[in-house]
Amino acid sequence: MSNTNSSLLKLIKQATLCSALTLSSTFAYSQPLQLNEIQSTYKEVGSAKFRVLFWDIYQSRLASPSGKYDPDETYLFEITYLRDIKSKDLIERTIEQWEHIGLEESQYQGYLGHIQALWPDISKGDKLSMYVTNELTAFYYNDSFRGIVEDPNFAGDFVAIWLSENTSQPSLRRQLLGENNAE
Repeated sequence: MSNTNSSLLKLIKQATLCSALTLSSTFAYSQPLQLNEIQSTYKEVGSAKFRVLFWDIYQSRLASPSGKYDPDETYLFEITYLRDIKSKDLIERTIEQWEHIGLEESQYQGYLGHIQALWPDISKGDKLSMYVTNELTAFYYNDSFRGIVEDPNFAGDFVAIWLSENTSQPSLRRQLLGENNAE
């Protein structure tokens, strides 16, 4: 019995430590990243609705301090979902799109743990927001802070799904970049 109690106590201590580390990193970053302040001061670069056949999937929006997209400056990318989507399906589609734009598995493999932890199941009307600085990427779910990805390559690789010249949705890309020739 004491081995079982000892193992259980060890698991509880590990879980408590992990929770404390997660909470401390969340609180450390939550103060400077108030999404409502960012949303009110950033200007829209462009927006686009993604449809498959006659189904509306999501409305996306790209914003920045200047109203122009510069991958080396801070920006905000938001997706408001127009239908229910499971987290697992979001991650699978993200992987498909990374592969479509030519990202190697070795490049995106390290991101998967982050997005699995940060992306919940989505219901119609939910919004995922990604705030990007040169140091980190912060995710919000319905304007509530979810967490940070500190990999300096993540934001560029993620937003490339929509903004890369190799995107599977060139019309969406043009709209998000505010280009006039959007279809």
